[in-house]
Amino acid sequence: MTVCLEIFHSIPDVVWSGIIASVLTLSGVLISNRSNTSRLRIQLQHDSSEKARERKATLRREVYLLAAEELTKANSHLASLPQADLAKTNAADGLQGFFAAAAKLQLVAEPQTALLVNRLVGAYGELLLRLLERLMPLQKAKSDIAINDQLYNKAQAEVQRVLTEMAKFNESAQVNDLVFGALQRSCSAYQSQANDYANASHAAWTEFNTLNVKFLRQLLVDMKLIGDQQIPVLIEIRRDLGLTADLEAMQSQMEEQWARMSLQIDNMISALQGG
Repeated sequence: MTVCLEIFHSIPDVVWSGIIASVLTLSGVLISNRSNTSRLRIQLQHDSSEKARERKATLRREVYLLAAEELTKANSHLASLPQADLAKTNAADGLQGFFAAAAKLQLVAEPQTALLVNRLVGAYGELLLRLLERLMPLQKAKSDIAINDQLYNKAQAEVQRVLTEMAKFNESAQVNDLVFGALQRSCSAYQSQANDYANASHAAWTEFNTLNVKFLRQLLVDMKLIGDQQIPVLIEIRRDLGLTADLEAMQSQMEEQWARMSLQIDNMISALQGG
């Protein structure tokens, strides 16, 4: 121990100054490196967070815009249901795009938005079931129209066939009252059938038009209720996307749109009924 102390005391002060300076320099470098590493780590975390936020915003934007597009298609589909042949098509097919887009939206949306969208999807499902019940009389009227039109065309074809036979009979200068009388009776019978089918088709069309007007009027009421549920969904979507949203302004605008739409539909129905 004494030898070690003597060795340390024998080292010149200049050497000790150099050693101390070196240690201080090394300490400064280590501290600087640690600070730089800390700043770099913070920067990387910030960049990673920003990129994740950008990816989420981009994904949400795509999903939300798709949902808005499919929502418009769904509304148009519901209005066109009276013209559809439900024996050949599935009434729910026109809503599948909206249901699929809504499912994607619920995966990336904020909890409040996802909840409101889920309720909106449920409202559309319930509305579709109610519409299917109202569509049954319309489908029967359409079926009656198709059947009577087909029978009318068949009877008219028979009338034309018999008239052709009568024309050939006259042009061949035949004289057979029994044959000609039979042709006349056949022509009259087929013409009577054609008239009956035409009247039945006309009655079915009248029934269909009456039911269609009733359907559209009730659908407008239903869509107004659906529209009231759409407003908070749109508000939350805009909030998720970082867009401003004025609930009162959107509410007023939606009510104004429904009022104008209702007036236009009433005018259209009145014009059709007047014609």
